[in-house]
Amino acid sequence: MSAQDKNIAWFLPRPHPSHYKGGMPLHAEKWLLNLAREMLDNPSATVLHLFCGMCTDGVRVDLNPKVNPDYLVDVHEISRYIDQKFDIILADPPYSDQECEALYSSEFPKLNYKKWTAEADKLLNDGGFLIVYHKYIMPNPAPQKYRVAKRVFIGHRTYHVPRVAIYFQKVISILKAGDDDVER
Repeated sequence: MSAQDKNIAWFLPRPHPSHYKGGMPLHAEKWLLNLAREMLDNPSATVLHLFCGMCTDGVRVDLNPKVNPDYLVDVHEISRYIDQKFDIILADPPYSDQECEALYSSEFPKLNYKKWTAEADKLLNDGGFLIVYHKYIMPNPAPQKYRVAKRVFIGHRTYHVPRVAIYFQKVISILKAGDDDVER
């Protein structure tokens, strides 16, 4: 097993300078995306950032106008607004409906993991990564389409809940004689 196949852990002790509620720790966005680009062997891989908050890389989508996203839309319907495909989709959703309401107001629909990950799937290139950054180890959104390529555990200051970024890689399946699915 190579080092690239192993799960890793990072300790990022400082908050992001913006102190945006629900934001990633300092350097987390850059490190997560650099790791994905390295795993894809594509330094110019395109990025879609869902629930972007104050993150800066890629095409940014959020419902909070204060963060000045590229698209001010509900991610549950993102494919209605974007028709471009991406190599990496980084999603940093609120961790609960209560946190969602605190960030976006009660007008935001309840989070539906299966729905927004299905929308993200429509915009992800084959072989690309859907990275879900959360405080829980989230399930594979579509086991027939995705494999877990890596998990990155991120510690963030003493007495704060650690986070995990799961790299789900979209695999390409073809039918072989005998109707067996084979990954290529």
